[in-house]
Amino acid sequence: MIIEKHALWGDEPTEEHPATFTAYIADPISAVPDARKPAMIVCGGGGFHHIASHEQEPVALAYLDRGYQVFVLDYVTISTGDVSYPNPEIDLAKMIATVRANAAEWRVDPDRVACTGFSAGGFICASVAAGWKSGPFAAAVGARPLQIRPDAIVLGYPLLDPIVYRDEQLSDPRIDLRVPKTGGKTGRDLVMEYMEKVMGCEATDEALAAATPANVLDHRMPPTFVWGTSDDKTCPIVEVYDFAAALARAGVRHEVHVFDTGHHGLSVANANTRVDNAGEQAAVRPWFDLACAFLERVGVA
Repeated sequence: MIIEKHALWGDEPTEEHPATFTAYIADPISAVPDARKPAMIVCGGGGFHHIASHEQEPVALAYLDRGYQVFVLDYVTISTGDVSYPNPEIDLAKMIATVRANAAEWRVDPDRVACTGFSAGGFICASVAAGWKSGPFAAAVGARPLQIRPDAIVLGYPLLDPIVYRDEQLSDPRIDLRVPKTGGKTGRDLVMEYMEKVMGCEATDEALAAATPANVLDHRMPPTFVWGTSDDKTCPIVEVYDFAAALARAGVRHEVHVFDTGHHGLSVANANTRVDNAGEQAAVRPWFDLACAFLERVGVA
């Protein structure tokens, strides 16, 4: 196996374009050395502050074991640059186009390029999958829209509706208390500052609705697999239900699984991501086999 890290936008990361990616390329099989494999692009979560490591390499290794060439994207975050929408989404669009442009070298089938995203990474994947045709992503990358369209997406406990997320964060009755060590700002001030940093504008209902994938998707949305947990307090499960309804109305091929427990952030729930929550891990662990079966049925495996 070859593991290589690359700058996404040139020879080296820059202040304007800090994104990088790590390629996990399986060795060719001697009997079929030129065989092309499907590709999986992995977008971990981390609340746009950083990218959670347990949603990166462990996920890559799991998909590699299922026959994918895998590319883990370190998109721009608050800790590395300008995270405002749609900069992380543009990084993903560039990653998809890059995989297709290098398909021969990486032995990838350019017609089988999928994306998987967790939490904030799920929002990035859903946004590009919903807006590849009508959104700003292709032009920013200098590519044709079809070059940035994923052939399928897999979303784990995703952020899907910024309005629901904002309102959930503001629902705590203590939100208007002043927070020590913040110059007298309240919890509400901090939430709204965060939302404005991520959105790149005032976090009005109109601005947040315009960036919500369910509001822009149509029948051109690629096949979509979504899973979450009913007790998730970080990305409330109602987001998944609303998103699934939008997929159904648009006639998009999709599969949805909601597990009764698991909360948030369990990644692939295997030995490489294990923490002290064995029961919750066991509850959600089937998602990976279910997702791989879905990808096979839709021709991306």
